[in-house]
Amino acid sequence: VGFTSLRAAAEQMPAANFDVSDLSEEHALRATVARPLTELCLEVVAANFRCRPTLRGVPAQQVGLLSELLPTDLPLEVTAPLIDREEFWQRCALARWDNCVLTDHGCSWKRLYFERHLAGFLEAVGPFTEAAEVQRALATCKEYVFTLKIGQVLAPLDLEQLVRSLPSLGSLELAYAVKHIGMAYEKKAFGMKLSDASSLANALRMSETLSVLALPCSLLDDASVRAIAGGLAENCTLTSLDLSHNKIADRGAKALAKLLGESVLISLNLCDNRIHSDGGKYLGRALHANVSLRHLNLRLNRLGDEGGQRLIEGARKHAALTSLNLSCNALEEGAARAAAALLSGPSALHTLDLSANQLSEEAGRALHESMRGNTTVQTLDLRQNSLVADEALVFIEGQCQRNRQAAGG
Repeated sequence: VGFTSLRAAAEQMPAANFDVSDLSEEHALRATVARPLTELCLEVVAANFRCRPTLRGVPAQQVGLLSELLPTDLPLEVTAPLIDREEFWQRCALARWDNCVLTDHGCSWKRLYFERHLAGFLEAVGPFTEAAEVQRALATCKEYVFTLKIGQVLAPLDLEQLVRSLPSLGSLELAYAVKHIGMAYEKKAFGMKLSDASSLANALRMSETLSVLALPCSLLDDASVRAIAGGLAENCTLTSLDLSHNKIADRGAKALAKLLGESVLISLNLCDNRIHSDGGKYLGRALHANVSLRHLNLRLNRLGDEGGQRLIEGARKHAALTSLNLSCNALEEGAARAAAALLSGPSALHTLDLSANQLSEEAGRALHESMRGNTTVQTLDLRQNSLVADEALVFIEGQCQRNRQAAGG
């Protein structure tokens, strides 16, 4: 925008008229002074930014004032490469969404806006959405998206294209569900299909940045998990995998157990699946060879006493595991003895959840004795095991508290 055109546009703007009859001569003079030309020029630039998007000629110290004047509905293709002022993106975000949790997006308003915008766009992609439209959206957002959380999938997404188009993507959460479906419920609209799992496996093979993957509430079955595990076997960046609230059974657990032997996973969440005794055995054997896993969650599965016992025996030989959740798995005496042996020996474990199982008073005594010399466990949850004696619970909680204090917690 040339200076001459700015000046001409500014001169055409209506002059401000003030009633100065009640003011002193000095104040009346000040009230009739023209507004600074800089302000008028910035208003013209802001008013025409949609059709003439440029910051050329705008002094650096005036860019902040210009960003305050820009409307929040400008096309992202225009504002993304030009505007970095956090105040502008804060206005844009608050104009669209009521709840904005900045800490979920790296404490950056610009990143928050683009991550939520792209997530909303992808959640709305339907069977008739043009592939070119999806590609344009990805191209516009690619420099600013690090975390993506997609709460519904209405049509198959090309996950390989998604990962390829977002070079900084480090965390991806997908829920293959439909929001606000109401009375239009159709079973086929829910769940990750085998073709989706294959697409994700290809994406995992090529990804060099993805470290967190979550697929909760997606009706994942064993076949889909085996396909995804094939991609994970060739991935060396993923450290956190959340497959909670699905339909994974023993064959899926076997595929994941095979993966644990060579992966760099630090956290594995298999909460609320259908893993039985055999699955517990597979995972227990895998823990013998694994050196990276720190957190394992198997709450709300069906390991039973034998499966739980084998898994805990595997954890006993794992030098790095710090958190193990086996709540609600119908564990009994065998699993309790294995847990007591785990707590008695050297271990990095600091959190163990055995709540809501079928542990007896004898199991409580064994765990009581094992905690006498333990200096690492800071949380041992035995709630809702009705036969465990109160005396044992009080002692165990006291010992955990002493361990927390010793650790500075």
